[in-house]
Amino acid sequence: GETKEMNMEGLFISIGVVPQNDLAKKLGVKLDDHGYIKVDSQMRTNVKGVYAAGDITGGLRQVVTAAAEGAVAALTSTEVLGKQYPY
Repeated sequence: GETKEMNMEGLFISIGVVPQNDLAKKLGVKLDDHGYIKVDSQMRTNVKGVYAAGDITGGLRQVVTAAAEGAVAALTSTEVLGKQYPY
């Protein structure tokens, strides 16, 4: 193969660009035209009690974004769980 050297400030490597959404489909979660799970600003899906965060929701697909979305989903879900299972 051919080798090429390039000067750059940074490099992002992406693997797996097809959303793995089989479980979401089985649960009846709505997907966008590209197969990513549709969520609101609190990471809720159209299925009650089902939240999604990270690469499966599309967007930037960066680890920092996934972590932030996961935190939002966790906090939102505790509001629901707290009502169902009060301390």
